[in-house]
Parts: sequence; structure tokens; C-alpha cells
Amino acid sequence: MGLNFYKLLHLVFGEYVFFLESRDFPRFSSLLLKNNISFWGVEHGEEGVFLHSSLFSAESACTLAEQNGVRLTLCKKRGLPFVLARYRKRLGLLFGALIFMLSVFASQLFVWDIEISGNREISTRDIEDALEDIGISVGSFIPNIDRLAKANELLIECRELSSAAITLNGTHITVSVLERKGIPEIIDKSGFYNVVSEYDGIILDIDALQGTPEVREGDAVFAGELLINSFMESKNGAVTPTHARGVVYAAVKEEFSVEIPLSRMSKVYSGRSETKKAYRLLGWEIPFASSLESEYEYFDSVCSERDILLFGFIKLPLREYRVTYSEYTPLYRDIDASEAEILANEALADYFAELDLEILECKSEFLCDKEKGSCLLKAEAFVKRNIAKEVPFSVIDYKISERFETESE
Repeated sequence: MGLNFYKLLHLVFGEYVFFLESRDFPRFSSLLLKNNISFWGVEHGEEGVFLHSSLFSAESACTLAEQNGVRLTLCKKRGLPFVLARYRKRLGLLFGALIFMLSVFASQLFVWDIEISGNREISTRDIEDALEDIGISVGSFIPNIDRLAKANELLIECRELSSAAITLNGTHITVSVLERKGIPEIIDKSGFYNVVSEYDGIILDIDALQGTPEVREGDAVFAGELLINSFMESKNGAVTPTHARGVVYAAVKEEFSVEIPLSRMSKVYSGRSETKKAYRLLGWEIPFASSLESEYEYFDSVCSERDILLFGFIKLPLREYRVTYSEYTPLYRDIDASEAEILANEALADYFAELDLEILECKSEFLCDKEKGSCLLKAEAFVKRNIAKEVPFSVIDYKISERFETESE
């Protein structure tokens, strides 16, 4: 590590490489040490010896060699000062190099990359959005980032997380998260509840976990009707209220209708396409190199984004956003009743898929009105649904003698 540091130091401040004959080296090196003139990098060769000297001690070394009759030959000049001296008349190049070095230094104060680990159910994009809301994104000013405070803010912003840790490594931020696990369902056995019907329907199956069933299979019930009574009679004749619970499946009617116009738009692609690009450096859009607007009036688009890599493996704080547009012309065409019926049945199938319930029976009617220019599909289906709904009540609102023929003593 020290060697690399000194190499960098010599590169910044400059160094000379001198050559002298082998027979003069022992005496001359002693003179250099005696006069506190620093040198390093001694290399012995067949022709002589090479040694290195700094920009500040080179003149003293040359004067000492001349005074003592040692032939010291300058071979090379290395380092930034000599490069600047070589291009001193090309101010534009020097100014550009200075701006580049200042930019590299300044970029170390901003976030280049954010890595998220530990998430499974929550998408990385959702966590990135939450981080951006609390002020952490590519391009954020690193000295303003309080890791502990921002981790707590992330937990408040993203409730699905139970813990978060933010680590800074140079310009790279690593966010390690743990997702919150849902607590197991707790069955509330306190209080007094009846089970009533949430929908109109015909009872298919009733399973009373607690309480007394009031209906049987095949009974027709209405919304709000009592299904499982809270009052239970024990073997010794005692009547007590409880928290009625259970599952009651019923055939429930669902209605659906969809209108399909007989004039529909289709896309005729012209075969023309274009790709637009935009670039963001440290989170800021580059104005002159970014344009995502399309010249087409009607188009489909496909979006993508990627990080720019230098030499294929060095990640830069530069991201490319790309949109590919495909031009089309809208064309309206008339469809017949059979095609309209196919589209209507597809909409009905999507509706049933969204319900995610067992379909017991379905009847549909398809009507076509050419004068109106549309077709109508009406469907009536019976689905198997759990209609049980727990409703709390107070015991003082009930008289047990009214529920049972003989009042318990």
C-alpha cells in the first residue's frame, strides 16, 4: 500500500531518472546521503546505474555531481508537472484536464450506485421509490446522508419492512432489509356474535364451529338473515350465549353485462420504427444528449434502461433510458355478430377469473342491434360463495325465553 502511495506522489509532483557509471555510484551515493539529497529506485544494469530523484532535489544532485567530477546523465522526466509544461501553450487541453480532475473529485461526494439486498416479497423498485422519497437516490449528496436516521425513515415510509441497515462504501450504498412477517391469524373468542348472511342465496353447506345452526342445506336466505345463533344449550339444559363462528357456503347469483361495438379500431403498422435515448448522470438528466419524444402521431413503445459500463465492467453513475417506437395507422373496421360474440365471451371469462369462485351454473343471452351498431351480452351465473358474516350483539337485547320454548332455570 505504501509503495503505491509513493508512486502516486511521484506521479503528481514529478521525478527525474538519472544514469551514471557503475564505478561512480558508490562514491556518489555516499555524497548524496551526506548532503541529505533524497534518491530512490536504484537499478543496476550492464551499462551502469539508474536512480530516481524528485523535482525539488534534482538540481542539487546535478550540482553535486559536477563539483565532484561525476558524469550524471538525465534520461527521463516523469509526472504531471512535465505533462503540463509540454502542453502549456494548449490552454484548452489543460483547462479540460483540470475540469475533468475536479469533476472526478466532486463526483466522489455523490452516490453512484444503490444495491438492495434481503427483499423477497417486496420488489426492488418499490424500495427504490421509498428511498427516493426519503432523499436517497443516485446523485444524492453523501455528506448529507445520516445512515441511522435514513434507515428509520425508510421503515416509516415502507411499512412492509421490519428492519433496514444502510451502509456507505465510497460512492456505493448498500441497503440491507428484512421484510415484516405477518402475525398468525388470532381467533377472537371474546364477546357475543351471531353469524348472518352477507348475500342472498341458497344454502349449499353449513359448518358451525361455535353456535347453533338456524338453516339447513337447500334453504333460501336473504342478506342479513340469521344463519348461526349465538345461544347454545348444554347437556344439563343451561342456555349460554357465545361467539358464534362458522363457514356457510351458498349459491349466490352474479349478473354481468358487456356491450361490444360493431365498429372497432385495429392497428396497421407502417414498418417504421425509431429509438430515442436519454441519459442521467448522478441522477441529473443530460440536456443535449437526451430526447425521448417521438415524431410519430400513433405508435407503440417499448422502454428499457441500463447502466453504462466502462470497458464492459467498470460501473459509472451514468444510466441510459431507451424507448423504441413503432409507428402504426389506426384503421376502423366493421365486425360481424359472431366476432362480437367471441369478444363478449372473452370479457365474461375475464370477469369470472377475477371473481376466483366456483361457477355452479351460467346462463347468457346475446343480442345484436345493427341499427344501434353494437351487441349486448347478458349473463346470469350462480357461484359458490362463503356468505357467513359475524355480527356482534349485546346479551341484554335478548330474552332467552323468546329463543327457546322453555326457559332454562
